[in-house]
Amino acid sequence: MISCFPDVLAATIEGEATSLARFFRVLGDPTRLRILELLLGGERTVGEIVEAVGQPQPRVSTHLACLRHCRFVTAERRGREVVYRLALEGVEEILVQAAQAMAPVGERLATCTRIGPDWV
Repeated sequence: MISCFPDVLAATIEGEATSLARFFRVLGDPTRLRILELLLGGERTVGEIVEAVGQPQPRVSTHLACLRHCRFVTAERRGREVVYRLALEGVEEILVQAAQAMAPVGERLATCTRIGPDWV
């Protein structure tokens, strides 16, 4: 795209790159990724999510707050429970494509010590 306002175009591209990097950062945490995978199967209560991911409730709540803030999920209070559901369309396709793309390098990724933190 050619623009008469190159500074505006550069700022737009930089802003999109920043947003895209943050999008992948949300997906880059194993706990958040596991939560999203659970919600692909349907809505879940906080208790169900905590049990499924095997993390302490405060940590899961922090991840859910991130996912809610970034609008990957929505929350609905039902009496004493809060129920979460997936809100962002296309996440399943992204995860499937990512799994296919990483297949040839999966072993290398599992043993990579150059990125962190060490989740393995």
